[in-house]
Amino acid sequence: MLNLFPAEWTKLRSTASFFWTTGLILAAAAGFAAIFAAPAGGGMYIPITVIMTVGMISAIIVIVQAAMVVTTEYRFGVQATNFRLAPQRWQVALAKLLLYAALAAATVFLASVLAFTLGDALASVPANWTSNAATLRALWALPLGAALLVMFTHGVGWIVRNTAGTVTLVFAMQFVAETVIGFIPRVGRDIVGYMPFSNLFAFMFNTPTQNHGVWASLGIFAAWALAAWVVGVVLLHRRDA
Repeated sequence: MLNLFPAEWTKLRSTASFFWTTGLILAAAAGFAAIFAAPAGGGMYIPITVIMTVGMISAIIVIVQAAMVVTTEYRFGVQATNFRLAPQRWQVALAKLLLYAALAAATVFLASVLAFTLGDALASVPANWTSNAATLRALWALPLGAALLVMFTHGVGWIVRNTAGTVTLVFAMQFVAETVIGFIPRVGRDIVGYMPFSNLFAFMFNTPTQNHGVWASLGIFAAWALAAWVVGVVLLHRRDA
């Protein structure tokens, strides 16, 4: 199985879109940090705005990248060759997950450090991010959230086996489904309290929901991510390549 990791890394590093989208995460983090640190009205620099912006932008791009890691081979019809070389398909799925989850977490960590460093350098009242409790928490909470988001998206990707379909489905759940469900009379808000993305961002941004704390939110999203990934891998084994 260890041979699968360099194979998967070769696929990633030979894909230009992977580097462009990774660069976009870093550029967006730096750009928004600069905007927030030097506002036109001369307001105070607030780290939570940087944390939320880095988290939201990173999540969007990580979803797209994670979907491509799983589904690009189906797009070009090379998945059968891949599984002939590695008949234990769950090992392929696990290698993809571990490799890209680590890369996504590292990228989000670097984006956070870049944003906080630039923000403190430009702000008239710096947040002293190296000793600030909120920014120090974000340095591990945002990468952990990104890694779990990779697991969730990979699960959907193995189920759908199409890049556009995977991205659309995950975005629809994030931006549409949870909002619509919240409007259901009497029970909507209670249901949303156990939906994936409201809990993911509650944990990442340290904002407890009305139902439970941030650690419970982490557990809820982790359960969603693990369930989606397990279902996806089961279908991966049962379907034709």
